[in-house]
Amino acid sequence: MKPISNHCLSVIYALVLAGFVIALTFPALTFPALAETASKAESEEVKVPVVLNPIVQVDAEFIHVGDLFEPAGQYADRTVIRAPEPGQELVLPAVWLWKAAKTFGIDWRPTSTAETVTVTRPSSVITTSQIEGLLLDSFFKRTGEDDLVEVEEDGGPYRIHLPRSVAPTARVERFDYDAHSGRFTATLLAPAEGRTLQKMNISGRFHRMVELPVPTRRLGKDHIIEAGDLTIVRMREEGLGTNLIIDENKLIGQSVGRSLTSGKPIRAGDVGAPILVEKGRIITVSLQTDRMVLSVQGRAMENGALDDVIRVQNTQSNTVIDAVVIGSGRVEVQLQQPLAMRTE
Repeated sequence: MKPISNHCLSVIYALVLAGFVIALTFPALTFPALAETASKAESEEVKVPVVLNPIVQVDAEFIHVGDLFEPAGQYADRTVIRAPEPGQELVLPAVWLWKAAKTFGIDWRPTSTAETVTVTRPSSVITTSQIEGLLLDSFFKRTGEDDLVEVEEDGGPYRIHLPRSVAPTARVERFDYDAHSGRFTATLLAPAEGRTLQKMNISGRFHRMVELPVPTRRLGKDHIIEAGDLTIVRMREEGLGTNLIIDENKLIGQSVGRSLTSGKPIRAGDVGAPILVEKGRIITVSLQTDRMVLSVQGRAMENGALDDVIRVQNTQSNTVIDAVVIGSGRVEVQLQQPLAMRTE
């Protein structure tokens, strides 16, 4: 075998060296599969999954792409639909959301028709009590009355919602009242100052009220009424009828004639003075003169309350006299007065 000449060795070394250089400089020529994978990785961006926001709260007049989807990219500030009115909500269904996503090139699709977005818009609220206060002010200014009055709105109660940045104020622009029927119509503007954002027409009726004592619980017959048995309530005057007791003090100490229902007005015929002397009972009869007082036993011939004049029979002589009830089981006869005496 002939030895390799120095010239050949030089050529071989040159070829090997050139191969290493090429491999280091152009790896794609040496590792085609690896080069292809690297090329694809460089050309493709990492995609972040788009997430749907199921609950959205907005303060603006419009809903934007970025309110519904995250991330929304360059379309985040694009308007998609008008927001609900202050204090209201809007539910966007899956089909509508899918169409919106496709319109703006958002890579999202619903997994089911149950996917929705509920959009709410906070508000500054003019309450029912504020509205009723404005109506009552208008009533008192129109009528000059100061009676207890309650306002009832047709279809109420009402509230007015304004954007959260606006103070919850309103004013009455128009007020018409019919004294015969008690009915009214009114127009409210909100806010009270500046540009009108809400206009509300209200109709209804004013009711005159009365404060009455009523039982706090059921009170049975012959119960003696105490302060703790009563409470004061307001009721509409119409339909209450007559003979109602409106003074609590006139009820305390009275005896219930028939059972009283909790929360119901009390009429004069429902109560009376407590019975101190009962018909048929043996009682003490005081016979009083200017010089002496005599006490005898007698039988009550009828019931009697304090200061009532009742008939009393002497149990020994059967004489019947008229006597004044002065206490429990006690009556008195003033002997200096003419007496109605008879025998039965």
